Amino acid sequence: MDFEDDSYSSYYMNKENSGGVGFSGGIDFQNCRTFVGFLKLVYNAMKKFSSSLYITTNTFFDEMFVIQENITHLSKSQNHLLKNIVAKMESKFDKCWGKGEKINHLLYVAVVLDPRKKLRFLKFSFSKIYRNEVADEMIELVRGTLVKLYDYYFCVDSPNVQVLIGSERTRMEGKSIGCSDPYAMVNSRFERFLEAKQSIGCSNEIDKYSAENCESRRGDVKFEIFGWWKANSNRYQVLSKLARDVLAIPVSTIASELAFSTKGRILDPFQSSLSPLMVQNLVCAQDWLQALVPISFRK
Repeated sequence: MDFEDDSYSSYYMNKENSGGVGFSGGIDFQNCRTFVGFLKLVYNAMKKFSSSLYITTNTFFDEMFVIQENITHLSKSQNHLLKNIVAKMESKFDKCWGKGEKINHLLYVAVVLDPRKKLRFLKFSFSKIYRNEVADEMIELVRGTLVKLYDYYFCVDSPNVQVLIGSERTRMEGKSIGCSDPYAMVNSRFERFLEAKQSIGCSNEIDKYSAENCESRRGDVKFEIFGWWKANSNRYQVLSKLARDVLAIPVSTIASELAFSTKGRILDPFQSSLSPLMVQNLVCAQDWLQALVPISFRK
């Protein structure tokens, strides 16, 4: 605009010469930069939530935590415009989510079932946003929900689990006997020894899972959460089934709604100049033609 619009540049030049704020350091532009930085977080969160090509439920709390931290940071801004707008956003945020207690606990369970996070990530996040007392209370609520789910899955699948454990042990023993590589056999036995040591004092799979270290978050891009649970399904036979069902739930319904949207098919790249009235007519006509209830087409 500085190059192409003479009146635009002359306006800011006159303002600067008269002691006002110049083009380069204008308060409006500073506000814009701050807003764009914050809104980019919301935009990225929406893009992640509305995706259908990867698991989204376990990503929910990362985005919420980052947005909430930024709202808290901006609420302490010296800029009155920012402070007023963020105060309204904070009020709406608290109305929807409260101090975490208004969020569906199943979403927290999805975070716990991410082996890179577990309950430790929730405790870390809650303690950063709220007081430690709130963090401890929320962790107990989430753990209680996970235990209830685990107990249900254990009751439903316990006969199958016992059979699997027996057959798996037989298969592994058969492999060990016929193993041609003695070093591989020693390594396999050592891994089972470490598992047994780590499982001491663990009354169920939840305790065992919680006791283990979190997976590294450095390779996040290549990490496949379903692949991890599939690879560890022998160790966590009940918990892996629970994870399979919980993590399959999309955090947003936008992608599935778009799949059934007729507007996207009517307003395609080759037919994008239709008036709102014509789009409405086409959508309604298509709906009427496909209706199961008899309609008078003449009317």
